[in-house]
Amino acid sequence: MPEKIKNTQVSVAGHIEPQINRYYLKAARRYLAVGIVFMVVLLLYIAGVTVFLGDYVTYDNLKYLARDFDAMTITGNADFKKIVYNGSEDMAFAYFRNGLAVCDSDSYTYFDTSGGVLVSDQINYGDPVLAPSEKYLMLYDVGGRKYSVYNQLTGIISRETDGDIIAGGVADDGSFIVAARSRETRYVVEMYNSSFNKVMSIYKENYVFDSAISPDGKLAVICSAVPAETDFNCEVEICRRGEADPVSLKTYENTMPLDVYTLDDGFVLLCDNGLYYIGYDGAIVDGINFSGMRLKYADINDTTAVVVCSTNALGNENRVVVFDSSTGTIIYDEIQNYRIMGAYASTNTKNAIAYFTTPQSVIRINPEGGTDVHTPDNKVMSVIPMNKGALVCGESSAYPIFED
Repeated sequence: MPEKIKNTQVSVAGHIEPQINRYYLKAARRYLAVGIVFMVVLLLYIAGVTVFLGDYVTYDNLKYLARDFDAMTITGNADFKKIVYNGSEDMAFAYFRNGLAVCDSDSYTYFDTSGGVLVSDQINYGDPVLAPSEKYLMLYDVGGRKYSVYNQLTGIISRETDGDIIAGGVADDGSFIVAARSRETRYVVEMYNSSFNKVMSIYKENYVFDSAISPDGKLAVICSAVPAETDFNCEVEICRRGEADPVSLKTYENTMPLDVYTLDDGFVLLCDNGLYYIGYDGAIVDGINFSGMRLKYADINDTTAVVVCSTNALGNENRVVVFDSSTGTIIYDEIQNYRIMGAYASTNTKNAIAYFTTPQSVIRINPEGGTDVHTPDNKVMSVIPMNKGALVCGESSAYPIFED
């Protein structure tokens, strides 16, 4: 008969004492005491701020603190998906911080690449314009008096001017300018620093058509139309923030200013009879004259500038000229035999030179000079060039094309 095995359970948990390192025990107690002290100090600080500085703890100040926050969900290499929004007949679009800003008279919305909404504000603007920089976006109402500044997470400021707004722009550090009608003179251009405080007012008697601020926020370029005997002259004033005397004040005869775009070392001036690259000393570096042609469309960004001029009365023969924004040199100059409805400057010439819309298609001029054609399903409101391909913005949605 087999011998029975007796199972014996031995409990050791209660007989083994954990080894305690007295040095780490003392250090832990000290850190605990320091944490409690910091917590008490924080609570006392919050109570003191609430009691003595409560009037300064406002919603606007809290938004100001968020001006430098980054949205980590947005990356430069992210691919866009289809973005759906509430459409209207009058909409503005902008590529900002690797996302899409969409605006109409009632609302401003900022989407990430997947179509998620990061910012959504209700507004009441008659003619909204989006003016982005590398870090901030300015939204202003042409002919109205309201303007706002956003980053990619929130609205930072929302203000009103005393007169109707003509133009505005924001620099990479948050400095911005606003050009508006003035009671003292015809127009006034106000400059604000990176803390959004007004530091300078430039009064103009002539008709201000556009103004822009340099990327570093230190210079303002003001373009005005000056009545001549039978025509208008273009006056360009360059002002440095904080200095009473202008850096440069020059007049170009028999031309009307239309648009100005600032770069690191100068600016691009679009007039009714030409496109000119000008240094911040006021000297013309390069350009093209539209003699014998009629300007139809133009678009300018940090990489390229594209101009479309009609060469015949029917409008189906157009000269397309594309400039390198860094040098002002012409990189494309051809006659295109199709009816162009819009022109958009490329942001990456290795992917595309420019984009155009016709009544039935979106056309890309590829780096070799040839064309690629996309046929949209619905009406195209705008085309947003990106580093890889472009976004086609319709009345109620946007989607990517030419992502090769």
